[in-house]
Amino acid sequence: MAGKRKMNPAGSTNNLRGDVLCVLGVLKVATVEQIQQISAPHMSYRHTDKDKPSERKQARTASHLGALSDLRKHGLVENGGKIPGGDTLRNLTPMGPDARSSRS
Repeated sequence: MAGKRKMNPAGSTNNLRGDVLCVLGVLKVATVEQIQQISAPHMSYRHTDKDKPSERKQARTASHLGALSDLRKHGLVENGGKIPGGDTLRNLTPMGPDARSSRS
């Protein structure tokens, strides 16, 4: 278990990282919330017990944010700027499509 944690410090799973790579392979550029809404739309109906919209968003997107962090550590994803609302855009690096295609 310790070896897996060293490889992916944010603790993301292979399936989740694969989903993130697939979404970015199609959209090219997306926010973590957009990635979550496409790859796990059922999460949008969870965490409705949180008082603030920002807390609900953070709870919904935490696992995808961790997957993006692990993918960035491996050089497959990079931050690509910010949108006016303050969210960070993510995109694949040149190595990203190769990792995505080896998943198929």
